[in-house]
Amino acid sequence: MTPGPITTDAAAGVGVDTTDGTMKWELFEENRTLTTRSGQMIVNDGEFGKWNDTDEGRVKCFLTPDEGFGDAIESLVIVLYRLPIIAKRDATTGAWSFKWDDDALYLTSTGLRKGLEQLKVAPLWVGILNSDDEVPRQEREGVADRLLEEFNCVPVFIPHDTLKQFYQGFCKGTLWPLFHMVSSATDHTEHTTRFDDRLWRVYMNVNRMFRDKVVEVYDGDRALIWVHDYHLMLLPQASRSRLSGVKIGFFLHIPWPSSEVYRVLPWRNELLKGMLSATLLGFHLFDYARHFLSACVRLLNLEHEANRGSLGLEYDGRHVMLRVSHIGVDPERFSEGLSAPSLTDRVAEFKERFADCTVLGAVDDLDLIKGIALKLMGFQRYLDSAPKMRGKVVLVQVAIPKAARVKESVRNEIRELVAAINDKHGDGSGRRPVWYLEESISFESRLALYSIMDALVVTPIRDGLNLIPYEYIVSTSEGKGQLVLSEFTGCSRALSSAVRVNPWDLEKLCGVLDMVVQKAIAASPEVELKRRADKAYVSAHSSQQWAQSFLHDLKEASEPAQVVVKVGPLAGLPGVLTYDEFTLLNRSAVLRAYKAAKRRLFLFDYDGTLTSITEQSSQMAHAWARPSEAVAANLDTLSKDPINDVYIMSGRKTEVLEAGLNNSPTIGIAAEHGFFYRKKNSKEWQRLLEDADLSWMELTLRIMLMYTDRTDGSYVEQKTAGIVWHYLDADREFGSWQAKELRDHLESLLTPFSVQVVSGYGWLQVRMAAMNKGVMVETILQDMPEPPDFVLCCGDDRTDEDMFTYLDTHLDPSVKQFTCTVGVKPSNARYYLHSSNEVGALLETLVTGSYPRGVRPRGRGASISLADLVPDDEGSSSTPPMPQRTNGPRTSASGQKRRGLASSLPSQ
Repeated sequence: MTPGPITTDAAAGVGVDTTDGTMKWELFEENRTLTTRSGQMIVNDGEFGKWNDTDEGRVKCFLTPDEGFGDAIESLVIVLYRLPIIAKRDATTGAWSFKWDDDALYLTSTGLRKGLEQLKVAPLWVGILNSDDEVPRQEREGVADRLLEEFNCVPVFIPHDTLKQFYQGFCKGTLWPLFHMVSSATDHTEHTTRFDDRLWRVYMNVNRMFRDKVVEVYDGDRALIWVHDYHLMLLPQASRSRLSGVKIGFFLHIPWPSSEVYRVLPWRNELLKGMLSATLLGFHLFDYARHFLSACVRLLNLEHEANRGSLGLEYDGRHVMLRVSHIGVDPERFSEGLSAPSLTDRVAEFKERFADCTVLGAVDDLDLIKGIALKLMGFQRYLDSAPKMRGKVVLVQVAIPKAARVKESVRNEIRELVAAINDKHGDGSGRRPVWYLEESISFESRLALYSIMDALVVTPIRDGLNLIPYEYIVSTSEGKGQLVLSEFTGCSRALSSAVRVNPWDLEKLCGVLDMVVQKAIAASPEVELKRRADKAYVSAHSSQQWAQSFLHDLKEASEPAQVVVKVGPLAGLPGVLTYDEFTLLNRSAVLRAYKAAKRRLFLFDYDGTLTSITEQSSQMAHAWARPSEAVAANLDTLSKDPINDVYIMSGRKTEVLEAGLNNSPTIGIAAEHGFFYRKKNSKEWQRLLEDADLSWMELTLRIMLMYTDRTDGSYVEQKTAGIVWHYLDADREFGSWQAKELRDHLESLLTPFSVQVVSGYGWLQVRMAAMNKGVMVETILQDMPEPPDFVLCCGDDRTDEDMFTYLDTHLDPSVKQFTCTVGVKPSNARYYLHSSNEVGALLETLVTGSYPRGVRPRGRGASISLADLVPDDEGSSSTPPMPQRTNGPRTSASGQKRRGLASSLPSQ
């Protein structure tokens, strides 16, 4: 019998159907190399006729720079508090000297610059000048010109007195302890802690000064802006108000605290909104991103989502991406430093000093959060438990004093512990168990110390970015390299060889130190194997790779273009933001189309559109929510016009809607998403679906009641053909979590039934699959005596998207169609209004039949809508062209594809 047909696959090889019906594969080459956008993959399938799917080493991936990335960026602006420049002024001549600061930006400056060079990107650096001397006003222009020419840096000149209040006062005095969760309810005088409004104003002013400089140097639509750290948390929002459609990345290099800690800050919402104006937010650990999202849920009532491995949330009509990636070091810098001839003498000095000793070492800032005192207590307990190790083990502790946050109480406690240990366990010959160096340490000295240390011991009580373990791994000698890391250290989970310990558990810390010492004395081969594995990881996850990956995500992110409108009485203010490709509904345009129409159809959602639903709305407020008297009267007036058909489309019950609309007989109503509906001038309620199977409701009710029992503040609303679980009064984060769990639970159990699970603002509903507002719109259009030539449809949540979609795809293009979502958010609607108040104002405009130029007079204290500020076109009686909907990205007049809000989200 001849073999079966041969099939080919360009990636895999040749497949042959054999006589016994099995498939065998023959490779074109033994090691296939697949090149992807961010790297290469090498696949070794092994022998012919044997399928190899068990060998973990079969597939190997290698990251490579994205060759085309740099060409796609015209410019990059990196904004950080301090420029990566060391500036000194000669005391005699007054001349300035400048050089790169290789340890800037948390020891990553060199790697970051190299990564950008590989991408062929020459960034513009913006920040203050790192100098103890203030630049005189008459010298600033010359200094700025020289920095720009030699280093591509742009300094922000801020008076030293202001900087002291900004940095030491607010950044280090307020934000640093709060974000590291070491704030106390009382201050050093034992009085209640107070937040200083004056320092907050300084913080805002400095961020504005940075904003002005960024706007000054920003040079094009394709430029990216990358902002670093907590000093500039307001800068993304401040910059976005001046720059249209700019892509802004923000990376936080410190932890984000628990929402319960963060919420004590008086300016908590302002800082959140400042960060949420960025396009991409970066955090070192998922814990920090999770705390940030929790704060957004609890304080701003924003919902977040995970899609294809990325986190994101919707804010102010934009999609904000979150990225979790730990920064790395520059391995090349350390390998070059270790090979420098000048290092040999320094290493020999350390080896002679600590001869015949197991060396434990650490390099920390002199700060409470670094846990140096806890480390010393643990080491003291170890020496107490192992008296035979006296003179054989030494702890070298380097404590780098930082002027902005050195507390005398912390310094004194550490010194007292060091003295007590050395007095008790010293051998009297000058050899002491603790070598304590309270000073800054040079790069060369760090390398020399790393190379002779048997183990690194880092025990912070809270740490955001700590690259000392990475530095140690790439610098230590063969056979060394053990790591003892606090479980609160950000990088502890990335380094597989690290022994993680709770620094507060002194007994456990003592035991870990004993284990490390014993392994060092025994020269365990396991130590070297783990060191090599960690060194390979650190080398692959360098600061260059971190920068390239972050900028790649920022470049690929979508950011809707914005238009700053300055008209009417607001012309003297900074401006009001609206969004290109997502148009604010103009009441003048609607009124013109309304007057010209011969048959009109109005479709209004109820909750959130005709009534106001806010984050403060409670169960009772929701139950009693009704349109205002003016709104109800205007709806009644519109419905009495013989050429108007007015329908209220809601998920509410029939009796609630009738009462809310004052039992107006001329208003059509679709209750429970259309399961019941009542036509204009009719008292009879009809069903959209006759003989519907409602057997699923009992099971659904039992499940929802179970979740209600477990979720304080939630309740169940029963309808004729649907059941709703409300959780608006529950804890924001827990309610959202429970809603997701309930949705998964219901969808898995209700698969045999023809139902649909839908969710909205604080609620989750189960309804008939064939029953939604889009189906109801189809029924209304069929019942109308003639097709409408004017349609106004307004809604605020996901259930209204069915209406928008149906109208957009089924109405004749000649129909003047105004589909409008309430609130700035991605939607299938063509227009938006900001709130239900603007919907009410639109109804008033249509009823009165006139719309004066400028702003309609309002009551004292009333808000002004941007829609009020757009005047009628001179002499125009026609409606402006409608935005054209397409299935793909919209195309601008120049032919370039652009992404509007509705297309800015990843596909579901």
